[in-house]
Amino acid sequence: MITIFHRTGERIAETQQKADQNVPDDPVWIDLIQPSEEELWRLPQYLNIALPSREETWRDHALNRMYTRDGTAYMTATLLDDDEARSCGTITLILTPDFLITLRDIDAPVFLQLQERLLLSPKNFQTSTDVLMALVETLILRTAAHAEEVINGLDSLSGRIFSDHGFEGEKRTPSEIMHEVLKALGFYADLNSRIHESTQSLHRLCTYLVNTLPQGNAHVRALKALGSDAFSVTEQSAFLSGKISFQLDAALGMINVEQNQISKIFSTTAVFFLPPALVAGVYGMNFDHMPELHWVIGYPLALGLMGVAVLVPYWVFRRRGWL
Repeated sequence: MITIFHRTGERIAETQQKADQNVPDDPVWIDLIQPSEEELWRLPQYLNIALPSREETWRDHALNRMYTRDGTAYMTATLLDDDEARSCGTITLILTPDFLITLRDIDAPVFLQLQERLLLSPKNFQTSTDVLMALVETLILRTAAHAEEVINGLDSLSGRIFSDHGFEGEKRTPSEIMHEVLKALGFYADLNSRIHESTQSLHRLCTYLVNTLPQGNAHVRALKALGSDAFSVTEQSAFLSGKISFQLDAALGMINVEQNQISKIFSTTAVFFLPPALVAGVYGMNFDHMPELHWVIGYPLALGLMGVAVLVPYWVFRRRGWL
């Protein structure tokens, strides 16, 4: 699908374009969402500009390639979506002196926000660089919001893992709760890695634009600030990665403690009942020359020995603090 934002006097209008239609005059931003092969083939003919194929887009993204050809800058970045899976996609940005082209396979809400700003405040977007600046700023702010989501999630999980009251009011066992914590940690670890990938690509894009645009350009200073913001989020994601690893080790340790506690109960029970089993085994051999078998008090004496054999280990374990 092709969406074109073009000037009509003092306003900016939005037009849904088909592959076989001519591009409106004075375009500002041409947004291609999951473009078809026909659209990728016909649009360059109307614009007199080269568009990269899907294979070239993938290769440029994999190699982190950004380049300028005939006054047109070709850039790629990683885009983080707001869907439930927090999926990532590649976006190609083509900056010409007259308009901006974006090619993407992911329909993220950040583009809708930029479209609304473009339509409501057309005076703020006099050049194609203005549109690109607003898009990069929106992407960085949204990625920072995702980083805030990771921080809040990890703080909540930290309370579940380390708080003395983390398991109060729960009908599930601590081991079951920790398994749920492990799933949440896996989600935040995956999200954090995608944040790191996205902010790295955005920082690289800002650095490339700073070195590409003329030094007297009014956007250079703002790009340096945006690049610094992206780098800060990247460093924060690296710190959060270490925090996730620490909480993962702690959650696994809690599961091990719970399992060891269960093993301890079974081991202690076995120790308690081993001496009575020995007494019962001795007097269950039924040899002819066992005088205790014919005693009147033989049976209560055997029961007493079994009780003493249970109580003595229990008393010793309590004295030593093992129970």
